[in-house]
Amino acid sequence: MFKSMKFVLKENFNNLYRIYSISKYELLADMRDSKLGLFWNFANPVIQVLTYWFMFGIVFHKKSVGKIEYLPWMLGGMVVWFFISPCITNGCNAIYAKRDVITKMKFPISVLPATVVLKELFNHVCLMIVVLIIFLGFGIYPSWQWIQLIYYLFCAIIFAVCLSLTTSVLNMLARDTRKLILACMRLLLYVTPVLWSLDQIKGYTILKTIIKLNPIYYIVQGYRDCFFYHQGLLYYWKSGLAFWVVTFILFGIGSYMMYKFKHKFIDMI
Repeated sequence: MFKSMKFVLKENFNNLYRIYSISKYELLADMRDSKLGLFWNFANPVIQVLTYWFMFGIVFHKKSVGKIEYLPWMLGGMVVWFFISPCITNGCNAIYAKRDVITKMKFPISVLPATVVLKELFNHVCLMIVVLIIFLGFGIYPSWQWIQLIYYLFCAIIFAVCLSLTTSVLNMLARDTRKLILACMRLLLYVTPVLWSLDQIKGYTILKTIIKLNPIYYIVQGYRDCFFYHQGLLYYWKSGLAFWVVTFILFGIGSYMMYKFKHKFIDMI
């Protein structure tokens, strides 16, 4: 397994510029397909945020979570979800989507999940600008604790790449994988405390523990801590430990599968 992990790491680091070039091309291609281009990178997440805020904030009268108003609190979690979700769903299809390239030339296939994540990183930056503007309107200003966002963003990137390494290979073995991932993501949005607070669950200690082991919960809580609570990285060390264990396991499995099937992907298409 360590041989396969070394192979994947080496292939990705040796092709950093190629990862950047593919991500840039994909991003520009999406913009060229619409007349408004960059506008949709901001508009799509804003429309979805307003939809969830209308449902939970107005219809269900969710005014605040603790001392924090609901809209900025929700945004603190949704900004993570809008990055992680497309990374997972598109990362699952990363290899199959490039089947034409794979069949025509020798290509470092293990870099494809990273290209998807890098592309979505640009959209994440766009949404962060929108979130910052909204936070300023609510009187929430940047502080030195926001520097920790770099760490949590790094966690999100690594987790998304490691998970996509595994799911992209599984999707080549069975096309139903992507359909399963899409269905699970719809459920995961509501199971993960993105739109609601974990404190709302009274009792159910085991259930709360399971939720805390969710890697996405760790990133969401980390972002919110930087924005609102300022507890620091060590305050969530248990969730952090679970996060890195799960991420390392995913990387190990994904690397092993990528290395094992690296010469067989053409036959799978």
